[in-house]
Amino acid sequence: MILALGRTFAIPSPAWSIFNRDILLFILGKTYTRGQIHAALGGSTQACIPTRNGLVVCVCVTPELNPRAPRELLCGVGPIMAKTGAMLAASSHKVPFFIKRRVNQWEYMGLYRSAAWYASGARFSEMVTGSGRSPNDVSIAIELQPSK
Repeated sequence: MILALGRTFAIPSPAWSIFNRDILLFILGKTYTRGQIHAALGGSTQACIPTRNGLVVCVCVTPELNPRAPRELLCGVGPIMAKTGAMLAASSHKVPFFIKRRVNQWEYMGLYRSAAWYASGARFSEMVTGSGRSPNDVSIAIELQPSK
């Protein structure tokens, strides 16, 4: 369970991960379309944090809303974004991370996993400050670490 925006989200905790093997699906630094990402991983072609069968399959963000990505991720307050952000924050599995570089061109940054998350407090404020976003527009701030 994770508490964000005054709501509690139940988080699935599978004993396995769809990324539990180091299979190279994407090439570091290469760009892919959302259609290619979807074909490889499933999930939504529009969500920032697509899911499949209750698991986060990847992260796709814009540098305008997440200027410190992929090390820091700021999740919006919409119900789907808050829920999938909470799922990612509570998860220990690694997911592919993409940053939008041009229209329908998403650069693969590598596999990342949640290291820590904040829904309030000093570190939350620190992560939001300088991002161009209001703290009222962020449900969860997640620190990510590259997976080895």
